[in-house]
Amino acid sequence: MEGKMEEEIIYLTALNMTFRYRGGMAKTLLEHFGSAVGIFGHTAQDLAKITGLQQKIVSDLFSKQTMQAAQTEVEWTKKEGIKTYTLYGTGYPERLANCPDAPVLLYQRGPATLSNKKSLAIVGTRDATPYGIHTTERIVKDLALRGHCCSIISGLAFGIDITAHKVALEVGLPTIAVFAFGLDHIQPAAHTSIAQKIGQKGACVTDFPSKTIVNKSNFLKRNRIIAGLADGVLVVESKATGGALITADIAQSYDREIMAVPGRWNDLCSKGCNNLIREQRGGLVNSVEDIEKQLGWKPEVKGNPHEASQPFDLIDSGLLQALERGPLSIDQLHRISQLHLSELSARLMQLTLKEKIKRLQQHQYCLL
Repeated sequence: MEGKMEEEIIYLTALNMTFRYRGGMAKTLLEHFGSAVGIFGHTAQDLAKITGLQQKIVSDLFSKQTMQAAQTEVEWTKKEGIKTYTLYGTGYPERLANCPDAPVLLYQRGPATLSNKKSLAIVGTRDATPYGIHTTERIVKDLALRGHCCSIISGLAFGIDITAHKVALEVGLPTIAVFAFGLDHIQPAAHTSIAQKIGQKGACVTDFPSKTIVNKSNFLKRNRIIAGLADGVLVVESKATGGALITADIAQSYDREIMAVPGRWNDLCSKGCNNLIREQRGGLVNSVEDIEKQLGWKPEVKGNPHEASQPFDLIDSGLLQALERGPLSIDQLHRISQLHLSELSARLMQLTLKEKIKRLQQHQYCLL
């Protein structure tokens, strides 16, 4: 029995390497023939006739190089202690399995379950503003305060992604980082320590084999995994186009809930979010209670809802976040916030009266 399972995984690995992004073809073949062993029980010529696949694709699948690479990959995952989930096998996340282009193999490093009762994908621009970073922090912390032991899923990228991962680790929520490459590699290198912590407490996940050449298209392809693992996708900040919006589009095709945090009308980093809301493709999120309502989640912790879920003071929060780096001049705050100087001055005065910040000499401000 063990030998047959080993053979099945090797053949599945070969399928995954060959058909990963051809419209769920590997999944279609697996469903038709019942198993990977059943597929490879035919000759390459017969399989091409039965399926109508191009001869080159079938030849690549049956090639000696592909089979050797698959064998090497299986041995490597065992050596590294990486979990390998097979489509329809034990442990494969049900949410993802129901997606039409679900991968036939999924690799995981880390102890977290991929089938948590609640899961939320949080995505956004790599060029996050202080407002976007603070809002992401607030959302994740509020989810924890409300007792939602939900998985926080994202893509380990700069900006919104890494913020969601970091705060989830801080507050004890399981977090899942979906890689656009194999588990033998971490990119960006600046996030290596965070990825290692996720691998110890959460889960690093991919359907890419090791030694995958990293290219831009991989990041778009992996977005289907982010969307497929989640109950819903929350876009915190996004420009008019970008990977976060592609993730939202994929999630919508999977019948997932789409949500977006609004931003200022003239803020380029919020244009994508504002468009989602304006076009009624994403539910507006002003507080954690909006997320609960859209996903049908009930808070597990009773108490003062304003402690966790009062509406975000979006602009003031962004100013406070910027000042966490140290004292800033009014000119620097003007460039960061893009507020009209009169509005900025009024808000700085209000924050000073609330004893949130202190005015220094030379028109500088710092946190109290």
